Amino acid sequence: METIQMLLGGLGALAFLVGFVGMLFSETVPLVALPVGAVAAITVWILDATPAGRRNTARNKAETARQAGIRERKAARAEREREQERQDALAREATRAAQALRRAVRELLDGLPERGAPQEEAIAYCLSGTGAARNPRVQAEAERLARRHVAVDQRILCVALSVTSGPGKRPALLILTDRAAAVSDRGTSYRYDPDPGDVTEGWGVQVGDLLFSFLDNPRLRTALAARAEAAALPAPVTPLAGRPEPRLIRTPREAELVAVDWMRYLGFTDAVATPVGADEGIDVISERGLAQVKMEGKPTSRPTVQQLHGVATAEEKEALFFSLGGYTSPASTWASQHGIALFRYDHQGTPQAVNPPALRLMETADARASEPADAEHGGDA
Repeated sequence: METIQMLLGGLGALAFLVGFVGMLFSETVPLVALPVGAVAAITVWILDATPAGRRNTARNKAETARQAGIRERKAARAEREREQERQDALAREATRAAQALRRAVRELLDGLPERGAPQEEAIAYCLSGTGAARNPRVQAEAERLARRHVAVDQRILCVALSVTSGPGKRPALLILTDRAAAVSDRGTSYRYDPDPGDVTEGWGVQVGDLLFSFLDNPRLRTALAARAEAAALPAPVTPLAGRPEPRLIRTPREAELVAVDWMRYLGFTDAVATPVGADEGIDVISERGLAQVKMEGKPTSRPTVQQLHGVATAEEKEALFFSLGGYTSPASTWASQHGIALFRYDHQGTPQAVNPPALRLMETADARASEPADAEHGGDA
């Protein structure tokens, strides 16, 4: 019956087509074709109304629905495959980016000066290859910022400049280390503890109103990624046990006495303060070393450090310098080259090593202080 319906349907459609076209050429053709088409259509309708016709119609609808379902499933599968391809492409791109970042981090850490190297050297390395490398003002400002807020045992990972918002405005400066950060902006400097919320992926680091963009500072993104790995590296031993207790310093003589305590802690166990007025520039002396102590607000200059070195060389002793105001960049560089240990102390009497010779002395003393008591006596019972 289905075949008959298809034939009748085709005949009816053809008859109507012939009838309508025939109207343009003949009056007889439509009178024959149109009734034939009508009869065919009525016959198809009657056949559809029979039980067999209804079953056939139901089968046709079911088959149509099945084919539609197949097409929808194919389309959905094709869309899933395209989406999976997009996700795979994104994953491959993310993997390549992560690998490139890891390589950049390794290159950065391998290329950095060793921990304890002069800060000027680390800053120069961080600025190399950037537009600020040939700007002595940026180098000098970064050195001042590092001397104020960056410990000598921290590794400087990046020096970045902020985005400026107006003509003639000087950019702020950011120094990022393995354990901290510092900012210098319009004559004011301060320590800054980076927070993950300050970092906008693909954009930069926001510090208050300051923006340090990745576009202007390409090494900044790498430095941020390197911080966790750099901080995980073995840290210097710095136990507080055994160190001299903090002591308020109000006079130069008190500063000299505090320096005596620290000289003894650093291994110069027979250190004593020289008499007042008869030191000839030397404030603390021992069999193996001597030290000068300055309680001044301004940084100690290179000639002063050179003078101490001359006395120490003549007496064949190690030279140490304790300064409240810190040191000028030439003084720090010269002292590092000639093995003079530089310490900067505060009014609580706590010194901080500011160059490699001082750092080595402090680390050795801290390691010695952290050894078990029986180790000091060779383990004898």
